[in-house]
This record gives sequence, C-alpha cells and structure tokens, in this order.
Amino acid sequence: MRYSEFIKQGIISSDLSLSQICRRLKCYGVNMDKSYLSKLQNNKIPPASDKVNEAIANLLCIDPLELKAAAYVEKIPNDVLEKILNKKDQVI
Repeated sequence: MRYSEFIKQGIISSDLSLSQICRRLKCYGVNMDKSYLSKLQNNKIPPASDKVNEAIANLLCIDPLELKAAAYVEKIPNDVLEKILNKKDQVI
C-alpha cells in the first residue's frame, strides 16, 4: 500500500476531521495544519518525517513501521531501490 493510502485510510477510519486530527497531533509534539495533512493523504507532497509519521500512526491506529516503510520506499530514488532489491536476491 502506498504511503498516502495508509494516511487516507487512517483518516477515514478515525472519523475525525483534518482539523481535529491536527489539534490532537499537538499532544504528540507535532504542529501541522490541515492543508499539509490533506496534501499527504492526496499524494501531493513527499512523505513526512519519521517524527511526524510516528505521531500520525499512533493517533490514527496505523502500524508505525508499515507507515515508515511506505514512506521510505517513496523517498528512495528508483536506482537505489533497485540496487537494494537486487542485493536482497543475491546469496551472501
């Protein structure tokens, strides 16, 4: 699943508005406005930082490791990702 899909699904499941989510994220030490959160869920900007992803995951009941993994896959340049995947297939 793509990073933005995790975010979107978490938002839908939470039954909270974007504004409510942003207010609650402050309890996790994250200041975010609803336009930024909207852009994350609609894949308009790159994935957020680990700190933000941890807070979002905890608040929206998303597996933090799954969310961070999805974020990393999208942040890694394609040539680097391909190299990593090829190394994984090699026997050491």
